[in-house]
Amino acid sequence: MPVKPSSLLRQFITFSGVGAIATACHYVVLFVLVVDAGVQPVTASFCGAVVGAIVSYVLNRAYTFQSTAQHRKTAPKFFLIAALAVISNTALIRFLIVSVGLPYQVAQVLTTAVLIVVTFGLNKVWSFRD
Repeated sequence: MPVKPSSLLRQFITFSGVGAIATACHYVVLFVLVVDAGVQPVTASFCGAVVGAIVSYVLNRAYTFQSTAQHRKTAPKFFLIAALAVISNTALIRFLIVSVGLPYQVAQVLTTAVLIVVTFGLNKVWSFRD
């Protein structure tokens, strides 16, 4: 069944709100590990992305896509996409820091902007599809 534009917009707005919460968790882990623990930014970003992915799954399942499918059906799909996003996050932030020379904070914001669009689309059409 085709999705109404208003429903798609609501989902994208909710996904973005959930993403903001998950991203905040990601960034807190990133900054605490870099500033307080002396962890390298790429490693700290990887750890933050894993935390953000877990938060994202729980909130997107319940609020964005309002999925009633069993976790054993949705979780593997979601976390496969999340794993690809974590790998992409790590590779892109490393490239932007090492090759381009951006500060890790700017690199992380740019990386997040790219990945939110990609992960929304993949989760919409695959992970939480009715």
